[in-house]
Amino acid sequence: TNVTNKPYGDQKVRNALQLAVDNAVVLQLGYGNAGTVAENHHVAPIHPEYYELPKVARDPAKAKALMAEAGQADFEHELITVDEDWHKNTGDAIAAQMRDAGIKVKRT
Repeated sequence: TNVTNKPYGDQKVRNALQLAVDNAVVLQLGYGNAGTVAENHHVAPIHPEYYELPKVARDPAKAKALMAEAGQADFEHELITVDEDWHKNTGDAIAAQMRDAGIKVKRT
């Protein structure tokens, strides 16, 4: 997400997207639990600048409320994915969770 593009410059929108998706579900469905749950962090634990952030639990109701507060309840997000092999399962898991949180999303 590029924060210079609307609506992603709004912290509420970015928080809503994070709250909408359970990374453990994405790991399970997309990767068969091979690996560790993502932290929505730009660096991995092996990186010298890594700092562990507090875990954020999935909260679809709060995600929906934040999108409404940001005035973006009707905005349709574009989820660009590769639909081959495990990539499709990963994209499906993300899109389904976003929709479950009331967030509009189209796959491309």
